[in-house]
Amino acid sequence: MYYQFIINVIVVLFLCGVVTFLDLSFNRKYSRYILGIMFGLITIFTMTGKIMVIEGRFYDFRHITMTMAGFAGGPVTAIIAAMISSLYRYNVGGSGSMGGITNILVFACFGSILGRRVKSSQNGKKVLFWFIVGIVMAFILIFIIAFIPPWKSDSVKVLRIVAGPFLIITPLATTIIFNFYFWIYEFLGKASILNTIINFSPINLMIFDTNGPILLSKNLKRQQGLSSNIENSILLDTDKTWPNGENQQFRYITTEDGRHFATDLSSFQMPSGTSACLAIINDVTERKWEQEMFRGAKERFAKAFQLGPHMMTIIRKSDYRYVDVNRRFLEARGFAYEDAIGKTPIELGVSGSEFKRIIKTLEERGSVQNLECALFTKYGSKGSVILSAETIHVDDQECILFAYNDVTEMKRMQTERVEQLTKHLELEAELSKSNQLIADLIDNMPDGFYALDNQWRFTFINKKAEELMLKTREELLGKVLWEVIPETRGSLLKPNYQKAKNDCVSITFENPSLFLRDTWYQVTVYPSQIGLSVYYRDITEQKLSREKLTKSQEETASILESMTDCFFAMDRNWQITYVNRAGEIAFGNSRDELLGRNFTEVFEINDTSQLHFHEVMNEKRSVNFEIISELLGNKWLEISLYPSETGLTCYFRDITSRKIAENEIARLDRLNLVGQLAAGIGHEIRNPMTTVRGYLQLLGEKPDYAAQKSTFALMISELDRANSIITEFLSLARTKQTELKSQNLNDILNNLYPLLEADTFTQNKQIRFIPGEIFNLKLNGKEISQLVLNLARNGLEAMKERGSLTIKSYVEDDKVVLAIEDEGCGIPLENLNKLGTPFFTTKDSGTGLGLATCYKIAESHNAKIHIDSSAKGTTFLIFFPIPKQDQNEIIA
Repeated sequence: MYYQFIINVIVVLFLCGVVTFLDLSFNRKYSRYILGIMFGLITIFTMTGKIMVIEGRFYDFRHITMTMAGFAGGPVTAIIAAMISSLYRYNVGGSGSMGGITNILVFACFGSILGRRVKSSQNGKKVLFWFIVGIVMAFILIFIIAFIPPWKSDSVKVLRIVAGPFLIITPLATTIIFNFYFWIYEFLGKASILNTIINFSPINLMIFDTNGPILLSKNLKRQQGLSSNIENSILLDTDKTWPNGENQQFRYITTEDGRHFATDLSSFQMPSGTSACLAIINDVTERKWEQEMFRGAKERFAKAFQLGPHMMTIIRKSDYRYVDVNRRFLEARGFAYEDAIGKTPIELGVSGSEFKRIIKTLEERGSVQNLECALFTKYGSKGSVILSAETIHVDDQECILFAYNDVTEMKRMQTERVEQLTKHLELEAELSKSNQLIADLIDNMPDGFYALDNQWRFTFINKKAEELMLKTREELLGKVLWEVIPETRGSLLKPNYQKAKNDCVSITFENPSLFLRDTWYQVTVYPSQIGLSVYYRDITEQKLSREKLTKSQEETASILESMTDCFFAMDRNWQITYVNRAGEIAFGNSRDELLGRNFTEVFEINDTSQLHFHEVMNEKRSVNFEIISELLGNKWLEISLYPSETGLTCYFRDITSRKIAENEIARLDRLNLVGQLAAGIGHEIRNPMTTVRGYLQLLGEKPDYAAQKSTFALMISELDRANSIITEFLSLARTKQTELKSQNLNDILNNLYPLLEADTFTQNKQIRFIPGEIFNLKLNGKEISQLVLNLARNGLEAMKERGSLTIKSYVEDDKVVLAIEDEGCGIPLENLNKLGTPFFTTKDSGTGLGLATCYKIAESHNAKIHIDSSAKGTTFLIFFPIPKQDQNEIIA
């Protein structure tokens, strides 16, 4: 019986293998039905070799065939096989028919489920898996034998006989048959794939060895002449370098007709042990052409990219860094090529949020079209661009192409245009509002206004014009001016209206009222293409004011012209705009020569005066000051400056006499002070000095003091010198009238000449006396002698050896002049004004009273002292007035 079990399972394995092979060879459209019938027949055949265990109950391996039917063909195959085999088992009959049919149905379902769950998974190729499945099938079968039909007394006997064989043979048989199925399935599947590739695929396939082609694909056979060309090329090459199985080779073949093929070669070993080679041949003619086209397109793209008028960039999508930028981008952004490549847009100034928005839009929509963005240059300036972006591939890298259209200037122009349109609309709105307002203003304004057409007819007239013409608007509109108002014909209106119309220029003129006395109007005529606009303004009050102003200006000009003081005006450019008659005389130029000239060209002023002029011009405040003018002969001028709307006005007068008088008064005050001091202390000092001098004389006569006599003599001489100083003090203090008598100055000089000559001889100097013909004068001989001695000795002291002192007398302009001239170094300018001041001296041993005494003596004789000093010497000139009764008596 066990032998029968083995024979039965072998038959089952053989038949299932055959069916599996046939299944993979059938047309898949009907294979499930045919497979179901075949598995049904195999199951019947298996049951015909039944193994009878007890009467009415036999067993076989139908559960393997039914499982195989469900697994290989699915539910349809399982149903067909189950129906066929169940009918057969039912016809056979016996006590175990129910269990037999149940066995068929259960394993048909089990196979279907197993095929659905396991067939496509990797577990189907594992031996252990199918061994376990076989064990499960054996237990299912034992369960059916035990309980279907319900438990019988012989079930134990049956199980004792069949349980062992089923538990051993079923797992082994299941493992063998199912692994055989997968092996056949895989082998035939590969064969089917190869057959499909060779006969139906467009791939050009060739299998060859060293003797020539073994197998050619159908597509390669159809191309006449191609296979032989390729065969020759491949075989010739393979003789040189036969490819090995480890390293594939690629060969590029060009046929005689210019077609291009790319060949992949792989070697393998045939079942006979010989080496063969598989060649997959691809026609790349079109691809070659496409590559050439692509290369040309790439070159054209590169040129368009670099030379295009718009900014273009390419960034790598993986890290968003620039891989290329065009020339226009670098020019617009201000970067060098090296500055941009390898940097991110954010590193070159693009806003991070804006760049994220662009990338997000690109990811959502696949491209970016006409997105407005801000663009920053290297130097921080900001512009606007319209951006478009598209994903491209460059050298097998996914990149993003950006194109920018700079619209900064366009946006600026658009903004300006919008602003202009807005302003234009606002102006139109305001104009529409203003038109009515203007019409109301013109109609109600206090001045007259009317309009005439080209035929001199009234087209508009306001209320004031109605009043001026003593007519209503209805009486004037549409009427000719010269006809409705005949008084205008002989007036200034007609010729001026005609001139304005002919010359197309506006005219303004003054015209008296045609209807009212003592009334004047300023008439302004404006021509246009449609006629004239006439504007009347009452200027009666202005005309009267202007007449008064003209009269006032004439009076002011008369006053300025009659002034003895100088007056002139300047504008802000320092040009003289007015000068009076006294100013013409002072400047020594006529008014025509002065007007329009720059002030500094006419009048040279020092820095202090210039500051005063600028102060008035800039700070708008009046200034008074005094200067000495070299232009006007070193005269003292008092200048008053006043700001005006157009510049400034200047008023100045000669105050030289006043300044001399002030200096003389100051000098006299000083002399008076010295006189008072001398009068107060002169007598008090002389009394004790007389006592001291007397005792010194007595002591000098005593023999006991003979050794000190020279000392006493020196002390007495010093006391005498002090007494002489006091005498000069007292002479300054003398207030009584000097006794004068008529005498000649030359006589006094002749008497003094020997004394002066002796002084000059001892000093190795010279003296000249040049007496002239002069009048007798009222003189005090003693005082004049003192004056001459003081001045002559001062001159001698001022000169070096061999110097010459000159004393002259002459008449000049009704004056007798005494001139004492030395050849010294001159008196410094800063000391001239101090001469005559008591106690002022430049000598080491001087008292400062000599010149003060001279000025006092000159004053008592009504004489004036004038000093001319230079580096060549000093001349003292004393001018004595000539008494009237002696003017005819000239004495030489």
